[in-house]
Amino acid sequence: MCIFLSFMSPRVSLAQDSTYTNPVGNISGIGDPFVLKHDGQYYMYCTSEASRGFKVWQSADLVNWTEKGLAFDNGYPGNGWGTGDFWAPEVIFYDGLFHMIYSTRATDGKLKICLAKSPYALGPFVNIKNPLLDSALTCIDGDFLIDDDGTPYLYYSKDCSDNIINGKHVSQIYVQQLTPHSLEATGKPILCIQPNQAWEHPQAEWQWNEGPFALKHNGKYYLMYSANYFANADYAIGYAVADSPFGPWEKYSGNPVLAKDLSIGVSGPGHNSVTRSPDDTEMFVVYHTHTNPDSPSGDRQPNIDRMYFHEDTLKIIGPTRSPQPMPSNDSTSIIRFIKVKAQTKFTLQQNQPNPFNAQTVIRFFIPEAGWVVIDIFDSLGKKVAFYSEHVDSAGEYQYHFNATSLPSGVYYYQIHFKGRILRKKMVQIR
Repeated sequence: MCIFLSFMSPRVSLAQDSTYTNPVGNISGIGDPFVLKHDGQYYMYCTSEASRGFKVWQSADLVNWTEKGLAFDNGYPGNGWGTGDFWAPEVIFYDGLFHMIYSTRATDGKLKICLAKSPYALGPFVNIKNPLLDSALTCIDGDFLIDDDGTPYLYYSKDCSDNIINGKHVSQIYVQQLTPHSLEATGKPILCIQPNQAWEHPQAEWQWNEGPFALKHNGKYYLMYSANYFANADYAIGYAVADSPFGPWEKYSGNPVLAKDLSIGVSGPGHNSVTRSPDDTEMFVVYHTHTNPDSPSGDRQPNIDRMYFHEDTLKIIGPTRSPQPMPSNDSTSIIRFIKVKAQTKFTLQQNQPNPFNAQTVIRFFIPEAGWVVIDIFDSLGKKVAFYSEHVDSAGEYQYHFNATSLPSGVYYYQIHFKGRILRKKMVQIR
């Protein structure tokens, strides 16, 4: 019997042109991307027209995006409450309408969270609550969580521009329960997290825990967030876990789970949302990176990478700049754990059956945890498929290769593991 390696494992690409490369959409000059999946389409809302409102982009595959104009326009009737700094929009479909939560600067100079709604994902969105929370509060980056029982919660960040603790400017993430349907704030705000891990520089004069995104998995609550200054290469993503939407929250000891890699041109990955692939089999984290990694600024671009859970640990396969399999490319190919063997040598077996017709199984053994990369080439050396995944323990694994889209012929498959490559030949007969 085969045991799936992880709750949500990434899928394989069957052809070289069935890939994407970050950043996606040929979009720049944005930040804080939030993606809503609704009725088979994706809608991306970003910090994009900070003096006026928010643009929206539409996609069918999470990779190719088309700009659709302003979803929220401060010049639209009823929307003139904010004076500028329109930041971090998020949209949910709730009670038959699309609800947008966003941050803007009020006439008193403080940043506030507001709520707008529309019957359409593309807008126009019209204000309904300005501000949504206490008018004396300086806050940004609102995020909704609708729990299994229908109770709505709002996570947000007290902005460090006005939140001063012991003489230091500190952004903290809070949660507050909302009333169902009307989405009115109720109860007291409860502190979730604040900068306290070494990578978050908790001794600095200015500190950030911001950009919350809450989700639920196997009965536990996960609070993803970003730390450090958004225009710095060290902007990165961590997460905390709790048994209740109010906490107490415990930050993951392995944070950050997504961080810069300047060797591949990735600077400041952060402020994420999470969505699913078109067929709902995969989870994707959506985040921004600096358009110019050598000169970080507010000019950023959207990226997507696969995310999954190994037991209760949240994993992100990224940041990436190499070609990745398209979302939902193939639901039939997956690395599966078979068994543990009493051996320590990296080995690769002959595929079975061989020759094969459309499908075959490749088995291999790895002696420890690490990244596994599988490449498949045709007889001319052209790569026709690849797959990569971090496996979390030693053991024998099998990879189901679906070659339905490939013609008869000789193929070569190879496994990369920690600098070593093993290669074998196989034959497809159709």
